[in-house]
Amino acid sequence: MNSNQTWRFIDSGPGTAAVNMKLDEDLLLQALMPGALPVLRLYTWDPPAVSLGRFQRQDSAVNSVACAKQGFDIIRRITGGRAVLHNRELTYSVISPDKNALFPPGVLGTYKVIAAGLLAGFKNLGIPAELVTRTGRHAPLVDKNSREAACFASPSWYEIIAQGKKIAGSAQRRVAGAFLQHGSILINHDPALEAEVIPGGSPAERVTSIERELGRPVSLDEVKRAFKNGLADALEISFREER
Repeated sequence: MNSNQTWRFIDSGPGTAAVNMKLDEDLLLQALMPGALPVLRLYTWDPPAVSLGRFQRQDSAVNSVACAKQGFDIIRRITGGRAVLHNRELTYSVISPDKNALFPPGVLGTYKVIAAGLLAGFKNLGIPAELVTRTGRHAPLVDKNSREAACFASPSWYEIIAQGKKIAGSAQRRVAGAFLQHGSILINHDPALEAEVIPGGSPAERVTSIERELGRPVSLDEVKRAFKNGLADALEISFREER
């Protein structure tokens, strides 16, 4: 790519659902300012939470009683897509002005560029992940008419799978002049817990995780390092670290 760009890097650590989504929204607004740099943000959720897609109905997409029992937050994202249980995962955000030589115009072109960095992150962990494309062998996994509430029930175009199972899910929001894409990278997955808080959940045979693929526990720091370096290498960018 030969971009030689410098991005801001923010490891904001654990946060509540409200804090996490507010920071993503604030960064999207900052991306509209003159001279704004792209941002890679990594974070986790404390307590765990269910986030709803921008257009989902809360009464059918999340079990509020079960969330309250578990002590989980519920929040609505500004991005589309379906409900996600944010528990044992690393969440990433990429925020950028849309006039950036790295990113072609449009949602899918941006998805593909960011996916290259995510694939490199999985490779750093020793996981041979793949992209779901319209002409690839995994295209039949995409169900455009799916009514399932859970994001991980099936992949969308240019999302990432491992051994034919979804391992990361992403969503994007574009405004005039900038975009935000954030997504969940599963470190572990508890299908029973997910089904308790998101009606229907994600069938276990359709979802995998980093620890499942590696057959061993991994530290959050190991995962963060893999994806930070993966994005830097694949997109040929450097980072200016912030707190």
